Amino acid sequence: MNILFFTVSAGEGHNQVSKTIANNIEKNYKEHNVKVIDTFHYVHPHLHKIIIETYMKSIKYIPALYGFMYKLSEVSDSSIIDVSEFLNKVLLSRKLKTLLDDFNPDVIVCTHPFPAESLSAMKRKGTLSVPIVTILTDYTIHPSWINKEVDYFLFPSENFIYQFEYWGIPKEKSRFFGIPTNENFNIIHDRNELCEKFAISNTFTALIMGGGLGLGNITETLNHLFDYHVNIQIIVIAGKNEALYKYLSNMDKPNLKVFGFVDNIDELMSVSDCIITKPGGITITESLNKELPIIVTWNLPGQEERNTEFILNNGIGMVATSPNSLISCINILKEDQEKYLSFKHNMSKLKKINAVHDISDFLITLSSQNIHKK
Repeated sequence: MNILFFTVSAGEGHNQVSKTIANNIEKNYKEHNVKVIDTFHYVHPHLHKIIIETYMKSIKYIPALYGFMYKLSEVSDSSIIDVSEFLNKVLLSRKLKTLLDDFNPDVIVCTHPFPAESLSAMKRKGTLSVPIVTILTDYTIHPSWINKEVDYFLFPSENFIYQFEYWGIPKEKSRFFGIPTNENFNIIHDRNELCEKFAISNTFTALIMGGGLGLGNITETLNHLFDYHVNIQIIVIAGKNEALYKYLSNMDKPNLKVFGFVDNIDELMSVSDCIITKPGGITITESLNKELPIIVTWNLPGQEERNTEFILNNGIGMVATSPNSLISCINILKEDQEKYLSFKHNMSKLKKINAVHDISDFLITLSSQNIHKK
């Protein structure tokens, strides 16, 4: 049986979700074949570069415009560009159709709305009959994700059931498996051993990060903490932002530990008491699994604004938009044990530590059913 994943390299989250599920199926269901396709890059590397660079520059240099367009598309059926038509012309190329014919998938999984829309267009034309499964990678529903030709939507939380009527999503098409993350985030580590490993103290610790790309106001946040002489230990993950890593590494602060791009964030979360971060979908999920209260100091426009609403509405973190509010948030988590435990309790109710296995099992069952229909 063949399971085909389509992702897009707009940030790390979409790719990470695809690879996490694909790796689990390869490991535990060896009789199945999986393939992960970075959609735009596969169709044409130059197209991929143009689209991704345009996206990254828009959120970096004109975030207000990106946020405006995102919010406009949430409430309006009209748009300046007919994205569906554009995607159909670009993605429904001979190369993509050849891939589908050659691999002959029994299930197609999309972790980004662009390929889901293009594949839905193929279904509308009657050139594709394979089940399509969409995995939402943020804690929000945007209309770009919603295509009636998609057979199943996998949501991060049952909370979204209250939005189904608004978005016209049939309940029978919905599953609430959560966002899959590496299973290392389910491990309960010995904190003392990890502190010794990282040569840090076992004291109140704030983890600061900005996703895999090291985005956000990390330097500004650090300066606030140092200016106010906050008595905590600080761990910073710069991610793939080499300039940020170099700058922070030259800071002479005894309570600061700096890392670049790492593959053991689960361990660094295990020695931390809170996380100061931008609210990406994967970061939220990893924090949920580790029951690590969240402080949001900066967010990308659009989906991360909605992720921030999810954090606040579900009592799993706070927002700090100024130096004094940041210091207040940290002190609340450090000093108010009842408040701190309430955050952890809410996170324990929301987390879905079996997401990887539940999604994998679902896809395997679906592919088996489709084989029998052929």
